[in-house]
Amino acid sequence: MKILKKSALVFLSFLILFLVGTFIFHRISLEKEQASLTPMGKTVLVNGHQMNVYVQGEGSETIVFLSGAGIVSPILDFKNLTDSLSKNYKIVVVERAGYGYSEDSNYSRDVMEVLSETRQAISQANISGPFIILSHSMASLESLAWQEKYPDEVKALVGLDWALPASYEDLKGNQALLTVAYWSSKIGLLRYFPESFYIKNPTLTEAERQQYKLLAYKQLMSQAMLHESRLAKENAKKVPSSINLKIPTLLLVSNGEGTTFSQSEWQHYAETFASGQSNVQVIYMDVPHELYHYQSHEIVSQTEDFLTK
Repeated sequence: MKILKKSALVFLSFLILFLVGTFIFHRISLEKEQASLTPMGKTVLVNGHQMNVYVQGEGSETIVFLSGAGIVSPILDFKNLTDSLSKNYKIVVVERAGYGYSEDSNYSRDVMEVLSETRQAISQANISGPFIILSHSMASLESLAWQEKYPDEVKALVGLDWALPASYEDLKGNQALLTVAYWSSKIGLLRYFPESFYIKNPTLTEAERQQYKLLAYKQLMSQAMLHESRLAKENAKKVPSSINLKIPTLLLVSNGEGTTFSQSEWQHYAETFASGQSNVQVIYMDVPHELYHYQSHEIVSQTEDFLTK
């Protein structure tokens, strides 16, 4: 028993030293790495924190990209799509607080506050609507709130595997896991994980991967990401489960891999949501949740066909 206690004490002491050492190394590294971060886009001040807005292309119609939860760099994550769509459209990628090159924030992550910040950022970047909103996963909530509250600002909606409000009713949240992820990030444990854990876009150049990695060390998981994830269920109750009939909508739906639901369950949410809404078109794709990393050319083609019609 004494040997067991001694072993446990030695292990605990080693663990504490390891975590403290990792944290110190992490903080020193962040200071050094700051100089290597080269922001892409325009920085604007919203609610006391800097937000980054990236603009690409000069088309007569504007597509606003909104990322799903926990995406380190929306600009680099969406690059496959934005590079292609910017040939015919003006592309705007808004990085929420705690994402990409935007500052972290402890400001409310209520969906209406998030929408307000997005609209303020776009306005301060001197970009005018109406907009085509292209959003992924949890950004469905912001998109649904936008089209309900400001329908004149939304010309069309393109949903990349939206996490629909009904799915949040059945989602089993794990607050403890979110807390562990947050503190693991703050300590710097992400530095021990392979890049494939957090860099999903396979087409990034080595320089772009390096930027993504440095942003991950800094922002994943940020305070804003933690708060919005904790509020997701509540936010889902605040948005409508229907689309304004004047707003054409395309939903591209995955096979559910990467969510906590089976393919039939995941696709049923989309089927039910679109039922009775003649302005909502649904296309099912046999790829995982981050579908734009698997079939970007198909998504660009479907999006352009939809917008042309």
